[in-house]
Amino acid sequence: MHGTAAQGPTRADAAKIVFGTTIGNLLGINSSVCAIFGIFLVPISQEFGWTRTAVAGAFTALSLATGVMLPVAGRLADRWGARPVLVSGFLLLGLAIIGLSAIPPNAPVYYLMFALTGAVGALPSNMVLSKLVSEWFDAGRGFWMGLTSGIGNGVGATILPMLAALLMVHFGFRGAFVGIGLVVLLVGLPVAWLTLHPPAALAAAGVAEDDMLTGMTVGETMRSSLFWLIFSAVPIAAGSLTAVFANTVPIMLARGLSLAQATTVIAVFAMICTVWEPLVGYLLDRSARPRVAAPFYAVAAVGVIVLAQAHSFPMLLLAGTLTGIGLGSEFSVMAYILSRYFGLRSMGTITGIAFTGVLCANALAPIGLNLAFDRTGSYAPALYVVGAMLAYNAVVFTLLGRYPARYASGSGSI
Repeated sequence: MHGTAAQGPTRADAAKIVFGTTIGNLLGINSSVCAIFGIFLVPISQEFGWTRTAVAGAFTALSLATGVMLPVAGRLADRWGARPVLVSGFLLLGLAIIGLSAIPPNAPVYYLMFALTGAVGALPSNMVLSKLVSEWFDAGRGFWMGLTSGIGNGVGATILPMLAALLMVHFGFRGAFVGIGLVVLLVGLPVAWLTLHPPAALAAAGVAEDDMLTGMTVGETMRSSLFWLIFSAVPIAAGSLTAVFANTVPIMLARGLSLAQATTVIAVFAMICTVWEPLVGYLLDRSARPRVAAPFYAVAAVGVIVLAQAHSFPMLLLAGTLTGIGLGSEFSVMAYILSRYFGLRSMGTITGIAFTGVLCANALAPIGLNLAFDRTGSYAPALYVVGAMLAYNAVVFTLLGRYPARYASGSGSI
């Protein structure tokens, strides 16, 4: 591992990278597109005269395209560094979101435009940002991953849906897409340019990043049964839970809640995630294995079951709180444990492949959710399946072994 990450950054460097990656997560595709999609589902359905399942297909196209591109983005970041990937990504993502304001009631074009947005959204993703954080921090890596991802995604998923809802009231969903895209361009792009730099040791080396870092190759990782065990649990459950979050508004509206109440549940969901993710990272830093996170997925499974059965506003707030704990354990946990089990050499590509699983689940879950609603008038059957996935995730985390000593610097002994 290069000297800068091992020795730790200066306070000024740490402040810059923490600020930049937090804003990056706040304005990445998870917050700027996925978190607001549910708000637009019903208005698009009404304007186009489509079923909710047909409209939700755009989320599937977006997620699949992002999933396909994540390993590519990871490989580019491994080879050339995270900075050029992130800076170009925020430029392209902002333009793509603005382009969504022109979506027509033509299914192939509609899905294609969301797919293009998903593809470019893979560049400034949480996965690439997590790689950059890992290069800067060794001891305390879990905490800083959790802080930047938790605050970024949590605050972003709180304020951007509110902003999108406000813009939609005054300018329709098309004007809302323009407004969100401009925020990404005018805030995300300059912040990325000014703050998201590699550690000095990597910047001065003059060689490809993956020649400077230690860890397993992509081929070695793909032949590891441990990787596929993790892949079978974390990506599938996490992707499904993200899809539940993205569809919280239509789920709440189907229960008779107002848009304001549904937005409040989203805010609770997101803010719990904001607080919880740094806590999970802090606990992971002090554990020699990831089983410390297992109870959080079990709690989220309970939350999804409550969401499936509840009809009162207080119970739905409780569901948002419990599922927020699971969402708060999602983004940083997977990147962290992959870096500890397999090292940093190919972290971008390896994490990109794992996040492809997240996005595939993220793509299929909205179809299942809305298909269940279209056929039964309830989202409950699909929510029960998500709850079972989260329970399986908790079991796998309980069984995972200790991190290899060569990659486990900074980890505790729990």
